[in-house]
Amino acid sequence: MRRFAVFLPLLGVVVGPGCGTTGDAVSLQAQTTAQAPRPRVATVLPERGTIRQVTSEPGQLEAFETTDLLAKVSGYVQTLSVDIGDRVSTGQILAELDAPELVAELDRKRAHLDQDSADLDRAEAMVEVAQAAVATARAGLEEARAATRRSEAEIDRWQAEYDRIDRLVNDRAVTEGLRDETLSKLEAAKAARDEVAAQIQLAEARQLQAEAELVRALTDVRVGEAHVRVAEADVRHAEAMLSFTQIRAPFDGVITKRFVDRGHLTDPAGSGDPLLAIARTDLIRVVVGVPEVDAPFITPGDRAEIRVQALGSQTFEGTVSRASWALDRATRTLRTEIDLENPDDTLQAGLYAYVSIVAEEHHDVLTLPASAVRTDREGKSSCIVLVEGRVRSRTVEVGLNDGQRVEIRSGVEEGVPVVTSDPSALEDGQEVEVIEPAA
Repeated sequence: MRRFAVFLPLLGVVVGPGCGTTGDAVSLQAQTTAQAPRPRVATVLPERGTIRQVTSEPGQLEAFETTDLLAKVSGYVQTLSVDIGDRVSTGQILAELDAPELVAELDRKRAHLDQDSADLDRAEAMVEVAQAAVATARAGLEEARAATRRSEAEIDRWQAEYDRIDRLVNDRAVTEGLRDETLSKLEAAKAARDEVAAQIQLAEARQLQAEAELVRALTDVRVGEAHVRVAEADVRHAEAMLSFTQIRAPFDGVITKRFVDRGHLTDPAGSGDPLLAIARTDLIRVVVGVPEVDAPFITPGDRAEIRVQALGSQTFEGTVSRASWALDRATRTLRTEIDLENPDDTLQAGLYAYVSIVAEEHHDVLTLPASAVRTDREGKSSCIVLVEGRVRSRTVEVGLNDGQRVEIRSGVEEGVPVVTSDPSALEDGQEVEVIEPAA
């Protein structure tokens, strides 16, 4: 019994202090939580301004036009009046080829033209002869028709005379001999009419023949004119082929390469090696590959700044002149070109450049620092605003982002403070303390 009595106080000693310790810990934790300092945050007010989307990429300079000059005809290089670095003007003769067979061919074509022209002159003269023959035949026909009218009149006169004499013979006023004489004259008039009718047929036949000769002569003229046109075309072709023996500059520029010397035989049907290479220098293309992410925003007229390192990082202002629309499949970039005037030949083809293009620009828009805007995995953007000392999450619609500031289209108004210092560590509704900016 004594052992049990002693044991109970011991239990009281053990249990009593355990309960008291737990209560003190809870109370201490609540007191500590109540006295925890509020997070200190930095804020910024949305500002209005201009924001640009700029793409900056390396590029290179190219001549606006460049071409290799080849020979269209075969021949030996007779003269070569230029070398690399020489400046040439449009139409200037750079080289001449010796091709005597083309000269002979031109002489032959010109002789054919002279022959065909002479044949045409003769055909035109025959037209005049045929026209005269037609006119003569028509006059003869008219004359025969006039004779026909005269013979008809003679027949009528002698027929009337015969009828009158025949009545007188019946009345025995005149002798039958006079009637026979009158009848003879009537028959002679009829014979003359028949002769004139035959002459009319002959005159008509002659007219038809003359008209046929005229048609043939006119046809010969048309054939002659066609032959002349063919001959003229042959002459022009021969002249054109001979003109190809002169190699001329297609535009103002500089000779950049020379592949031949005097005596070199050109062979257009063979390898087709060029004679010279020429580049236009008064206008330069700046070529840059714009990444896929910026390609949809590139349009002709966009402002650009070109920095050429070889010229001491000298910068040039320009605008986008053209873009290829289709992206290169290998590099996934959009070929974009900027034309720069180069009157003093400062810029040279092949130089590297660093190009900055203002792809898009918005003026007088509401902006926030990029650090104040968060984007989740779904692509939704938000920011933390300060309302009566507590932070609140706001979903915002963003626009352009230049890497430092973001365009805010909706979700935040002017004058509302926005947290910039680690907004992801704050909970919605949490009370915070604002860090005042240094004076």
